Amino acid sequence: MHKHFDPDKRIRKRLISLGLGLCLALPMSACEGGGPGDEVWQPETAKQSTIGPKPTMPVSSVTTAAESTAEASAPIASENDPAHSSAPDGSVANTTEVVTTEAPTTEPTGPTIEVIDTDYECRSELTEEMFDAATTRLGTYNTFRMGQVVKKAQAGEPVTIVMVGQTALTGEGANYPVNSSENLLREYWKEVFPASELRIFRDVASANDPYYAIHRAAMFVALNPDLVTIDYSSVDDGSDEMQRYLENLTHRYLDCDSQPALLFLRFATEEAGDDKDNQRIVCSRYRLPELLFGDAINVALEAEVFTDHAEVISADHFLTDAGHGVFAATLERYFNNIRAAVRSDKINTSYVIPASPIDATQYSGSHIADNENIRPSAKAGIAKGSAVSQDYPNGWTATAPGFEVTFKVTARNFGILYRAVPDPAGAEVDVFLDGVYWKTFSCADMTLSAPCDRGIELFAADSRAAHVVTLRQKTGTAGSFFALLGLLVS
Repeated sequence: MHKHFDPDKRIRKRLISLGLGLCLALPMSACEGGGPGDEVWQPETAKQSTIGPKPTMPVSSVTTAAESTAEASAPIASENDPAHSSAPDGSVANTTEVVTTEAPTTEPTGPTIEVIDTDYECRSELTEEMFDAATTRLGTYNTFRMGQVVKKAQAGEPVTIVMVGQTALTGEGANYPVNSSENLLREYWKEVFPASELRIFRDVASANDPYYAIHRAAMFVALNPDLVTIDYSSVDDGSDEMQRYLENLTHRYLDCDSQPALLFLRFATEEAGDDKDNQRIVCSRYRLPELLFGDAINVALEAEVFTDHAEVISADHFLTDAGHGVFAATLERYFNNIRAAVRSDKINTSYVIPASPIDATQYSGSHIADNENIRPSAKAGIAKGSAVSQDYPNGWTATAPGFEVTFKVTARNFGILYRAVPDPAGAEVDVFLDGVYWKTFSCADMTLSAPCDRGIELFAADSRAAHVVTLRQKTGTAGSFFALLGLLVS
């Protein structure tokens, strides 16, 4: 398992009971503009994160000969085909984020996608019933952005995919590399888009934490993604905070320069009618597709395609070879449907980001700060440096019991990134905001099997203001391990 992510026991049990470790959330998102007649929103420079781990080079990348195919000559459904920038070679530079300042009130409509299986060869035990279960919520979403991804691949241009949330974990678990979902998807891509290079980047570090993912988004936005997949269904507790995080994460990618498509995936079985199912609410509000893999696996179990959950997800919570096969087959078939829709001119002509009752730009300019660009106004028992983390080495670490550190910040929202450990030596930390006790959090989490980086929001406000934030070891507690890796600011 990736060093940055270790789900707690509650999440493991839920995933096992749901029968799916399929970390697939292909989100479809839209950026500024969208199609003929859409108003172009004015760009605004936002502060971007420049610290922390850089996204790794694509875990799957294949370049093929530039051969012409029937796909390349498929009819274009819209005259508006925004230019996409090629992904960089792995380095991350500061970028300018497009922030919505005014949105059109109407959206050109078009036929929604039909479920058509075109040029598809089954690679797994995926049945019609399983695919139907996975696609029951594709009837009303906007297809423009996903159509642009297919058109770009048809034109022989490189396509960059960013995987966020649980979906970022789908690269693990196959017994042999040839059986991995990435390799199967790479083979599919080579077959249907022979001139297009496929690049995949994964944000594994925030696989269980959408709040953390918001602050890491800057480095992935800088890669100019064409497609972003998202899945936080297994940690969606129905809270208002979770809805705010998902809305802002979605909007952050929808509103970036490269205008990526967003595709949501779902580990958990959908609970129809649940008004606290935040991922469902977000998909519905923004007219984004969601593939329900939990439902597909449940159908497979009922039909005895698989006799046990363990056939698709292993005891260590990764996809088995069969699970990778289902994952890849579902994606291939979904892409085939988009290809068929493009050929038959059944793609929406544009996409406009709908209005939201929640402030979906609350975390605009979110970034991660460390001791290279901010210093405490006071500290005791704490020194510069966080050697426990290779990704975030420029934080602060407690050196003595009774530690305390204070920051003066001007922000709308403020949180911290710290190291959680499966050890009772982890400190209990009291948080004081402007001299008043605010909350307590623990660096000890005995459900973990290995240390991990964890983000926690300390406060969220309606407007930007100056605050004094103090972190202090809770009086009377024995644990004194505290590694503050960075500050999450927006």
